[in-house]
Amino acid sequence: MNSIYKDIDDWIDRLSTPNNGYQLCPFAKKAKYLLFTNEDMLSMQMKASFYNYDADLILCIPTDRFMTVDTAKYIERNCNKTADNTITLLDHPDDPGYIEDICTSNGKHIIFLIQPKKELLKARENLKSTNYYDKWSEEYYNKICRPSFY
Repeated sequence: MNSIYKDIDDWIDRLSTPNNGYQLCPFAKKAKYLLFTNEDMLSMQMKASFYNYDADLILCIPTDRFMTVDTAKYIERNCNKTADNTITLLDHPDDPGYIEDICTSNGKHIIFLIQPKKELLKARENLKSTNYYDKWSEEYYNKICRPSFY
């Protein structure tokens, strides 16, 4: 388990360390998160639907460490369909995201990131008023910011 925490800390460091003056996630280093491992679909849906944690986000690592991208996307959709107040985003090592050829994925674990919708949408609006999204491809922006299920 300590290895998972180290992997998450390394990922946060990579996301928050400026690369040519650009941070992949300007909020990662400041975020207070909870990590849950060995989660099944129902437990993740419950966490997404009844978010009452003193944290900026929840990271859930599923029990099935070899879950396919399609299965993980199905769970992501279900979490977002059943939860009104949160947004769940998938980070799957077999479906990494890139911003200008820089990988945004943790690369090792399947992670479902569950965040309060209101705060996430507010942060996105703040970033829209800057040039932050200029480096994002249209495809990546649509994948992250405009999923049809929320």
